[in-house]
Amino acid sequence: MQYTQLLLTYSQPEVSEILIALLTEAGYEGFFEEENQLTAYIPEADFSLEVVDETLLPLQENFTINYTYQKIENQNWNALWESNFEPVYVRDKIYVRALFHEAKPEYPIELLIQPKMSFGTGHHATTAQVMAHMLDLDFTNKAILDFGCGTGILAILAKHLGAAQTIAIDNDTQCIENTIENCTLNNAEVEIALGDINLLHQSFDVILANITRNTILAFLPAIKEKLNPNGIIICSGFYEENLPAITEAAKAQGLHLEKHSVEDKWCAAVFS
Repeated sequence: MQYTQLLLTYSQPEVSEILIALLTEAGYEGFFEEENQLTAYIPEADFSLEVVDETLLPLQENFTINYTYQKIENQNWNALWESNFEPVYVRDKIYVRALFHEAKPEYPIELLIQPKMSFGTGHHATTAQVMAHMLDLDFTNKAILDFGCGTGILAILAKHLGAAQTIAIDNDTQCIENTIENCTLNNAEVEIALGDINLLHQSFDVILANITRNTILAFLPAIKEKLNPNGIIICSGFYEENLPAITEAAKAQGLHLEKHSVEDKWCAAVFS
């Protein structure tokens, strides 16, 4: 499979997080940030110049953004991703690394992630915040759903924290393949499914949804339906400014905002 690489340059660094959010909703699957520069990747078949222009248009009044694009082979993209993959540390308790990093047994939890095209390696503020919130919960003997699993990192962490059953589901075949590989690396017994939450016929004690604002809003009724009494939802993938809308939508489903966190303008929220 070939990918298209979109290279965006700008003078105002604050626009990078907005671009990542908008491009994620437009189907882009991987991002690499440098100073005043963002590289984004999308399957070649899904690339559209018209979509790029439509995505950037609302930003042009306040930001100057230039871009170029080129085709890139899948294997070259993987090599680039691996070359820029650094270990991740969460609250001095979780250490996320690739096979080519040294082990650090002083960390209570070590997660092995094979860096590929899937979203959710722990580097992004949303993934790290969800992992931090997970540390505050008791997963012992609980049933867990990782909805929009990406690399499977949250499902794997749930197993490390004592979950009895963990299901990881995503509608992207690349994510499913990467989740299978990462679960094998971590000896994590996770049930993996291709599709969305509506395919599942059971309920869960904790539902993890590190996806996007629009996807959360669209699937909140289904998420609530799959939640056990006294269950917990941890969601992320949206900006702090979107929290009121998500909280109102959750309230309409009988859900209560317990707490939230913000990092680099990205928000993670815990609902009961």
